[in-house]
Amino acid sequence: MTMPALINTTQKKELVAQYKKTYSVISQAYMMILNDNGGFLEGVFTSNNDYIDVFSKYIKDVKTCKTNEEVTRCYLDSYKHLNGSVINTDPGSTLTTPDGATLRFYHINNSCTGTTELKKPIGCGRIRVDVNGIKKNNTVGYDIFDFYITQNGILPRGHEDTVAEEDDPSGWGRGITILTKGKIDY
Repeated sequence: MTMPALINTTQKKELVAQYKKTYSVISQAYMMILNDNGGFLEGVFTSNNDYIDVFSKYIKDVKTCKTNEEVTRCYLDSYKHLNGSVINTDPGSTLTTPDGATLRFYHINNSCTGTTELKKPIGCGRIRVDVNGIKKNNTVGYDIFDFYITQNGILPRGHEDTVAEEDDPSGWGRGITILTKGKIDY
């Protein structure tokens, strides 16, 4: 194997491990939040910052960055899709895990019956995760993924209950690939 190929393979394995660890951390926090709220999420989240406030109580040693405080940029300026198109981002509040993953939250519905990008009315919110923070690749499907906070658990974009297809050229559905195959093979 050539050195560049070996490095690429090693980087992909590291990203898969980071993805799985971040998914585990988010899922564990979700279960604790659900348990502490009597098995329901209705009314727990009413804004993007509610997710920051609530999840920060359940993820150990997490760092909070809110844009309404003195910090004006908490997330990447831009990232790209698998197909190469560049997406510019706006400032947003985030959590950063001790391992360096950045979590950015988007509110969908107070009663957790939202259908934004979901096939069923089960959506509360969405988490955009950069598993290695601001480090490169900054590419959807490699180190940037979406998860939905739903009444049925944390669902990766590409799950059968989401509208994203696993092989979408943008890369958004690839999170399910990593969970089911355990590798980045694209």
